Amino acid sequence: MNERQDGVIAKGWIAMHLEAEGSEAQDASFWAYTALDDLRHDDVERYWNIINEIRRLNDSDEILSNLAAGPLEDLLANSGRDFIDRCEALAKTDDRFRLMLGMVWKNTIPDDIWTRIEVAALRM
Repeated sequence: MNERQDGVIAKGWIAMHLEAEGSEAQDASFWAYTALDDLRHDDVERYWNIINEIRRLNDSDEILSNLAAGPLEDLLANSGRDFIDRCEALAKTDDRFRLMLGMVWKNTIPDDIWTRIEVAALRM
């Protein structure tokens, strides 16, 4: 894993989401969206690590909601059985992660995983 490259992807993904919709600046950062999305299929561990790097770099509500309704939702829909334990553990100790988990939409997440997400997101 190239942690430096992953950090660049994370920063680019954040920049893209903070730029004005349809702007040249947003378009210039779109490569990061594509790079992260490619990892969803090619290297799910790196995908998970970059999701967490993004939230470490910027845990604003805007970024967390974009992570929740995008990469995290996709991760849980496609690989939820492999990552739900980690999500539950993080939700117990990290309030911002728990908030983000609560922003995930069910979409195609399996019912048993979805139930666990709902419980983890409600823990106080």
